[in-house]
Amino acid sequence: MEDKQFDVFQEISDHNNITIGIGMPEKVSNGMKISLFIFQPNRPRKAYSKQHLHSDEYSYFIKGEDQVTITVNGEKIVPAICYESLLLSHFESGVELGAEIYVASVAKSQIGINKATTHYSAMAKKFSMPVLLSNYLGFCDNFESDGQSAIWRNDGVLAAQLNSTDEGILIFDTKTEEVLIQIL
Repeated sequence: MEDKQFDVFQEISDHNNITIGIGMPEKVSNGMKISLFIFQPNRPRKAYSKQHLHSDEYSYFIKGEDQVTITVNGEKIVPAICYESLLLSHFESGVELGAEIYVASVAKSQIGINKATTHYSAMAKKFSMPVLLSNYLGFCDNFESDGQSAIWRNDGVLAAQLNSTDEGILIFDTKTEEVLIQIL
């Protein structure tokens, strides 16, 4: 994570006062983890490693041990990676840590997105916190990942969702729970 190749993300974070998450495998002394590298303005880098692996990942990866939280503008965010974001226990552990926003980074097909949207809506409502979903778009492993990144307000209502063919960015005001910008 301290590799010089990541310095550009730290510079972008510092210069634009934004938090950036980059998902990728992370080599550690006892194997490989599925991790999210987190770059925050003028702060040390963090890594969150997936704690709950899907059964098809056990042959290749080891699980992370600790939940990481990120604080942005005084709001505590808990990240999740793919499969674990569909587990009630992962949401509950985030809430126990004081999470006010849940962010899931996933690679899901249309079938997976259909299941996830119902789940994320229910979790946002149950825990009264916004849920932000970032989904991959394009071929992934042995399936087509279907995009449709989305945001649910803390009442479980869908605030915005991208389509399944275009890349885009959703900018969400956590105070008003309105989507400020939707760029496709």
